[in-house]
Amino acid sequence: MPRWNSKDRTALGIIRANAGYSREKAAAIMDVSISRLFDYEKGVTDIPIGIAEEMAILYHVSFDVLREAIKASKAASGMSIIGRHRKA
Repeated sequence: MPRWNSKDRTALGIIRANAGYSREKAAAIMDVSISRLFDYEKGVTDIPIGIAEEMAILYHVSFDVLREAIKASKAASGMSIIGRHRKA
């Protein structure tokens, strides 16, 4: 049974919650602010490769699964896959 609730309904948030981590706990482990992790999950802030690697390890998912979740989060937010420019 998924462990997410309405505030976790992004692809990355679902992966995190299903791995058993609250946003607060995951942020503390990765040494990022909670708001920064939330921005990563919403797809409005690019995720540095080092943080993405940490996420994949922490959440016990392959990097390919994480990459697809990042794409889905960016698409849902209206952001382009590369960079911070809005799609036309």
